[in-house]
Parts: sequence; C-alpha cells; structure tokens
Amino acid sequence: MNTELIYELQLLQQSRVNKFAEELTDHFMSSVEAVNEKFASSISKRGSMLMLLESKLSFSTLKKLRQRFFKK
Repeated sequence: MNTELIYELQLLQQSRVNKFAEELTDHFMSSVEAVNEKFASSISKRGSMLMLLESKLSFSTLKKLRQRFFKK
C-alpha cells in the first residue's frame, strides 16, 4: 500500500513538473517570437527606407548628370 501511494505521489509530482515546464516554455517562446517579429519588422522598415533613399539618390544624381552633360 505504501509503495502504491509513493508511486502515485511521484506521478503527481511529475505531472506538476511537466505542466510547469510547458507553461514556462510557452511563455519563453512567445516572448522570443515577439522579439523576433519586432526585430524583423524594424529590419524590413530600415531596408525599405534605404532602398527608397537609394532610388531617390540615383534619380537625382542622374538628373544632375543629364543637366550637366546634355544641355539643350
């Protein structure tokens, strides 16, 4: 009888440990996913701003070169 109770207690403790580990893992993973999403969006915004800046710079540079060398 005592061994059965000890075994049940061990099973209960293991169940609690697993539940706690699952909750901790879920909380940690959701935090990591949120950080990854913010990081990816900031990198994407920065990249699009740089591409826009480059296209404007290229256009203005070409315009200046055209005015300088192809005067009418």
